Amino acid sequence: MRPIRSSIDEGHPDYPVLAMLRDAVASRAGGLADLQIKFPGIVRDAIDFVLDPVRTARTKVRDLDNVEKTFIGLKLEHFVRDMLDVPKGLRDLRIGDMDVDIKNTVGQNWSIPVETYRASEPCLLMAIDDDNFTCSLGLIIAKPEYLHAGAGNRDSKKGVSSEGFKHILWLVHNEPFPASRFMGFDMARFRELRKIKGGNIRVVSFVRENLRRIIHRDVMLALLFDQNDPMKRLRANGGAPDTLKHDRISILIGTFLVDRRIAEHFGFPNLQPDEIVAVQADTDDEWELAKKSGSSKATE
Repeated sequence: MRPIRSSIDEGHPDYPVLAMLRDAVASRAGGLADLQIKFPGIVRDAIDFVLDPVRTARTKVRDLDNVEKTFIGLKLEHFVRDMLDVPKGLRDLRIGDMDVDIKNTVGQNWSIPVETYRASEPCLLMAIDDDNFTCSLGLIIAKPEYLHAGAGNRDSKKGVSSEGFKHILWLVHNEPFPASRFMGFDMARFRELRKIKGGNIRVVSFVRENLRRIIHRDVMLALLFDQNDPMKRLRANGGAPDTLKHDRISILIGTFLVDRRIAEHFGFPNLQPDEIVAVQADTDDEWELAKKSGSSKATE
């Protein structure tokens, strides 16, 4: 989102209303600091819901058509309403005694409908930059003088003008959100692997093709979608490690403290509890260390 400095302060005519809404939104989210953590997370969830990378092999917003992009805003609207635990009123949100419209963009501007700016009503603006993995959340009073007509717009919707951007009170501004957990994987190959019968065989193939790559738990659950106990496939005594050990490959699972310590030795100092990484030992000493992983001894 363009880095135009906001002119909203205590002397601004919109400040009383915007500050009241800001405080109400922040309070319902657990505080402004919590909101700045929670909002990027639900942005990622909304994007992934529409992308559906496992079924469509898509991992970027640019892969969506224009209609699908609007679904991101709709889903994000639902997630925000749920996060704030507020009802839908005359507009998208009922905050205190005020109706607030919600608008999202995956570009550089929003489409404010005539029913919102005709009466200069408040609007919660959401913006997603999927190229830079940043997101923004702001409040504006949709006054006609802050807006301009969109090119070729037939339904009287208007965008925020360059001057109008100065009248946005930002709650979250260009905060990073997580990249897709499937980003960088060959999704066509991933879909092929999902067709392999037998969870262990599937894991063995996937792990060999993705050595020394941090893999989120959700990716493994998607790979093992048809298994009653998918994570068991990652543990010895019946799982993929029984086969991988012949190549001195060990699966390190972040839920095990010992695995996180071993991962640090192999160059992964920040393995998280919801991540795994497969490593291959090059020396006898490395293999002796790798064999001590919790995934190798989990059922012994």
